[in-house]
Amino acid sequence: MNSRVLDIIKGIDDIPTLPSVAMEVMDLTRSAEVSIREISECIHKDPALAMRVLRMANSSFYRRGSKEIDTIHRAILMMGLNEVVNIATSVSVLSILNPKNDERESLRRKLCNHCIATALIARYMDKKIHLRAQGREFVGGLLHDIGKIIFDEYFHDRFLEAHELSIRKDCPMFEAEKEVIGATHMDVGSFLAQKWKLPPYLADIILNHHNPADAQLKDITALISIANLLAKAREISCGGDTISFVLKDQGAWLILKKLGHPMDTLDLERITFEMEDIGQEVQKYISTVLDQPSEGNADG
Repeated sequence: MNSRVLDIIKGIDDIPTLPSVAMEVMDLTRSAEVSIREISECIHKDPALAMRVLRMANSSFYRRGSKEIDTIHRAILMMGLNEVVNIATSVSVLSILNPKNDERESLRRKLCNHCIATALIARYMDKKIHLRAQGREFVGGLLHDIGKIIFDEYFHDRFLEAHELSIRKDCPMFEAEKEVIGATHMDVGSFLAQKWKLPPYLADIILNHHNPADAQLKDITALISIANLLAKAREISCGGDTISFVLKDQGAWLILKKLGHPMDTLDLERITFEMEDIGQEVQKYISTVLDQPSEGNADG
């Protein structure tokens, strides 16, 4: 990353941060001896976060069985600690992604939709190839483009210039960012993940989702790379390049195949068909987390 860009970012006083409770929850999970009670009490420190976690736990995205989950403690018992922590992280991230400025609402909303679509597709693909990423694929998908939030907020004009350059040259958005801004959204996103003290695997995914061969966690990063492409193929993106691709020729696909995952058994036609309603799923997810009415299909 260009040192001048890094200095500008370091000097930003109001750079977005995750809610303190969300960060405390992630800190607690680093301990092998953390208890359900500690996590539950921590989440309850933020009543709005606790309410959203329970809303998600009882939604069609996560609910198992017919009995309502009415406490965080019960949610952890029913769903597992990792899943509840992932939900808490996800709803916290979404509060940052959600647009707050009318002037930039359209671009930010498209970015928000793309990140959620990538997360939902990554979870879908995780089940298809039995990766068992334990929710890390969802949080990674949600966060993979977080660097674009910084560009949109603090380098807005140059970000739009990079966006236009990407379309004009039909080159990847990150190449246009490098040329116009001097850094990529992967560089900035990885820096932000470290600043937030997120688990190292997230900084790894954010930095390498366009080149999973360089990742430490190659399987999950490759999965998110594929999900990112599939979201773009459904025209759920914040714009930029429109480069076509053959999924089976992608480096991410080949990495998963080399690691022994059953890529050759996947029915791509069926997967494409099952992606038809992903735009509606994105709006349903936003509506559930933020208690906002759905805006209809997110495609486009």
